[in-house]
Amino acid sequence: MAKKFPRKDILQSLYTILSSISKVYIPNRPSSTPDSESDFIVIDIPGTMKDQNAYQEASLRIDLFKKDFTGNIEDVNGLQGLYEEVIALFPIVTDTFTAISPRLVAGGSDDKGFHYLMIYANILTN
Repeated sequence: MAKKFPRKDILQSLYTILSSISKVYIPNRPSSTPDSESDFIVIDIPGTMKDQNAYQEASLRIDLFKKDFTGNIEDVNGLQGLYEEVIALFPIVTDTFTAISPRLVAGGSDDKGFHYLMIYANILTN
């Protein structure tokens, strides 16, 4: 019998952990954000959740957004600081899951006043 994948529990745990760094949205970027918001994080577990009998595995995506300077200019230092704060949390180990092997993927402009970076990691359930 297949084991139930604890998607909701994983997302709630990540929400709590990452909320110490910035505002967190699940699983998509909102269409608009408050003007006062200078950065935020979006978390999702995209793709397939694989049952490996003894454990389950999936991919985690963490999108880091930082408000642009005037003229749609990327705040490179601000994005780097956000990235460093998140990457310092790895490995993320809870009673439910372990998130390991973070990989940085280039982002770009979201055409809504922010630039972003993506972090992909592996999730293994405990």
